[in-house]
Amino acid sequence: MTMAQLSSDLLLVAFIIYVVTTIVFTISITGKKWSKRDEEAHARKWGKLGFTLALIGFLFQVGYFITRWIAGRHAPVSNMFEATTFFGMMMVFAFLIIYLIYKKNVLGVFTLPVAVIVIAYASVFPSEISPLIPALQSYWLYIHVTTTIIGEAILAVSFAAGLIYLI
Repeated sequence: MTMAQLSSDLLLVAFIIYVVTTIVFTISITGKKWSKRDEEAHARKWGKLGFTLALIGFLFQVGYFITRWIAGRHAPVSNMFEATTFFGMMMVFAFLIIYLIYKKNVLGVFTLPVAVIVIAYASVFPSEISPLIPALQSYWLYIHVTTTIIGEAILAVSFAAGLIYLI
């Protein structure tokens, strides 16, 4: 198995875990009325499971990022496929940080499906690893693209939180 194939497999596993995590967070906020249980205990239990799954999916996606970097010998943010999957990864990372602070399960219901859609959308772009063109062979590629995508991901999660507040 090549590094490129391993990176693709890791991304697929992360994608599947994110889909399951979305379902878990949905159960955490909608399943409270299913039985005569304590609603807070139900939300805490399913929220903890959802957070754990999101963290595991994030670690798989970090594995994808690292193996793709090794296979391509450059940071995997140089084409639309790589940049879009990195954006999805950073959305999940921003969600994990904000969830640790506020512990709101509803944020996972709004944020994780968007990250899943973003990662799925990346599949419409060519995913083969190609060498960098001379114009991109600069350390500014790493600085500019990664900080821009991290900022966009944090703003996307902040938008979801604001939308939840308004609703």
